[in-house]
Amino acid sequence: MLTNEAEAAARTEILALMHQLEARPIHVQHVARLALQLFDGLAALHGLGPRERLLLEAAGYLHDIGHQYDFLGLGHHKESARLIRAQAWKNLDRADVELIAQIARYHRKAMPDFSHEEFRALSEADRAIVQCLAGLLRLGDSLDRSHAQLISGLTVELRPPSSASGQAGLVALHLEATGPIVREVSAAQIKADLAMLVFQREFLFLSGGKPVEIPASPSSASGQAPSSAAGQG
Repeated sequence: MLTNEAEAAARTEILALMHQLEARPIHVQHVARLALQLFDGLAALHGLGPRERLLLEAAGYLHDIGHQYDFLGLGHHKESARLIRAQAWKNLDRADVELIAQIARYHRKAMPDFSHEEFRALSEADRAIVQCLAGLLRLGDSLDRSHAQLISGLTVELRPPSSASGQAGLVALHLEATGPIVREVSAAQIKADLAMLVFQREFLFLSGGKPVEIPASPSSASGQAPSSAAGQG
C-alpha cells in the first residue's frame, strides 16, 4: 500500500507526463474526475482500495496521450498504452504501470479479452482489476463525449434487485448537467458495456431526477443498426 508521500509523488509524475503529451488536458482531467466519482459510488460492489483508485486516476489522465503519436493508425488507445509502458517511471513499479497501460488501452474499442496477449499474461486478480477500472474509464470518457464538460459531476444510487420481476439490481447515475447531454448519454449507453458485464447490472442515466430521453435516430426508425460509439473517445 502506498504511503501518502509515495502516492503524492506518483501523482505528480503522472500529471507531468499528462501535461507533456496531452493536447486536451481539460478533457482528460474531467474524465478522470468522473471515473473516480464512479469508483467511489460503486465501492460497495467492487471492493477495491486506494491503490486501484490511483491506477484509475492515472489511466484517466493518460488515456488519450497517444492521439498525436498514432502514426501507424493502430488506434490512439493502443499508442497511449505503449507510451505509458515506455515512460521511465520513478514512483510506480512495473506491475502498476502495466495495469495503468491496459486500463488506458481498453477505454475504447474492444473490451479486455483472453485472446489479447498482454491481458492474458496478467494474473486472474489483475485481469479483474483491469476489467473493472477500464469499465469505469469507458463510462467516464463517454460522459464527456462532447469535450465540453456538460456533465459537471455525478452521484451513484444502487437500487436493489426486484423480487417481483426477478430483475437484478440497477445502477442509477444521477448526472449534474449544465447543458444538453443527449450526446453524452447516447455514448454512455453504449460504452457501459464493460461495466454492465463486470457488475452484472443495468445502468440508468438520470438528470433532474428523471431518466434522460434519447430521441430515436433515423436509422433506428428505419430498422438499421445504429453506429457504435464504443470506438469513440
